[in-house]
Amino acid sequence: MAGIPNWKYAGAFSLVRVGAGNSGGNEDSRLRKQVDDLCIALFDRWCERRAITPLIYLLHAWPFFPSTPQPVKTVSAALRELLKFHLEALDHGDRELIASVNALAGD
Repeated sequence: MAGIPNWKYAGAFSLVRVGAGNSGGNEDSRLRKQVDDLCIALFDRWCERRAITPLIYLLHAWPFFPSTPQPVKTVSAALRELLKFHLEALDHGDRELIASVNALAGD
C-alpha cells in the first residue's frame, strides 16, 4: 500500500514515523499492527472505565479478522461515528488515540 505513512506507536499517545520503502505486504501488516496496538489501548481504557458505548463501537470493527476487507478503514469509520454521535463519552486521551487511528487510516 504505497503512500501510506509508516508510523510506530511510541508511547502513551504519540506516533513516530519510521523508515519507509518496504514492500506493500509488509507495510499493510505493519499498519494493521500499529492500529491494533492503538485499539488495544482504547479497549483497555474503556474496559477500565466500563465505558460501554465506546466499547460497542470499537468491538463492531475490532479485533481484526483475516477475512475483513480493509480492516483499518473499517475501524477508523467506526471510531469516526463514535466521535460524531457520542463525543461526551470520550476524554482527551481517547480522542488523541482515535485521531492517531484516523491518521494511520488516511482519514
